[in-house]
Amino acid sequence: MKAVLKEIWKRYKSIASELTRRWYTFKVRERASSVGKQLRVNGPSNVNSNTSLGDNVNFNGIEVRGDGELTIGDNFHSGPDVRILTRNHNYDDGDAIPYDDTYIRNPVRIGDNVWVGAGVTIIPGVEIGEAAIVQAGSTVVEDVPSGAIVGGHPAEQFSERDMKHYNQLKAKNKHY
Repeated sequence: MKAVLKEIWKRYKSIASELTRRWYTFKVRERASSVGKQLRVNGPSNVNSNTSLGDNVNFNGIEVRGDGELTIGDNFHSGPDVRILTRNHNYDDGDAIPYDDTYIRNPVRIGDNVWVGAGVTIIPGVEIGEAAIVQAGSTVVEDVPSGAIVGGHPAEQFSERDMKHYNQLKAKNKHY
């Protein structure tokens, strides 16, 4: 009897997990301005109506804050608890300090085949190039070149991908 109950519980958890994933995916698809093929959302995620997603985008929990533009290319993967900010307060030439009640929107652009680790924050106006990797827990405050591997606070490049190997895999359409 115990084995039967254990199997039922296992099956229930599997169904609940799949329904939850489908719900998260539905909510992102409903909110984004455009979504490519094969969107997969495995964790609580929220995008804005100015979000454009490529094909084979995989979120494990992402929060887009602000109503600025966000473009994510094909084959994007993120860890959980990723925050992307698309607007900031007006602090330079506003009517009050530390900032006024107007916002400055700066688009965030993320290229194809980018992997962003868990707990990453990306600030407004940043562009992350194709094939870049952002280490878990990093804060991205400036553009990341294609193929760069960055990490830290603020994120700095500490390595780079083997672009020859990357381009061979890309030519063979080997995407995860």
